[in-house]
Amino acid sequence: MKKQLSFINKQHGFFLPYVLFITAIVLFVLTVNTNTYKNDIRIIHNHLEQLKIETLVQMGREKFKVETGTHTDERGTVSYSFPPGNVKIIYNRLTLTEYRLFFTVETGEKTYTNINTLLLNEPIEKVYKE
Repeated sequence: MKKQLSFINKQHGFFLPYVLFITAIVLFVLTVNTNTYKNDIRIIHNHLEQLKIETLVQMGREKFKVETGTHTDERGTVSYSFPPGNVKIIYNRLTLTEYRLFFTVETGEKTYTNINTLLLNEPIEKVYKE
């Protein structure tokens, strides 16, 4: 005759605490992983939005730099519309080769402002003569 284990024959709720403990650990791990996944998605979304904003600032800055000869006033406002969003630049000419730029970047979700200085390689007067 086979010898049976004593804890199998005596069923006084011996396995219930183990089952509950393992179930609680599994549910805890699933909850933590779900929250981590949600946070990762939020971080990636914010990072992509930041990249879009930085790209718009660079695009607006370069377009302003190319059109520098057309900005004859000491102060003014220029607006550009790009596919990812809109850029509004309020400029103030400090010297012949230096501009103070105040950027307002609007995407579909956020608005971002930045103050920047633009240094040109040659004076604007040289651009006007050509």
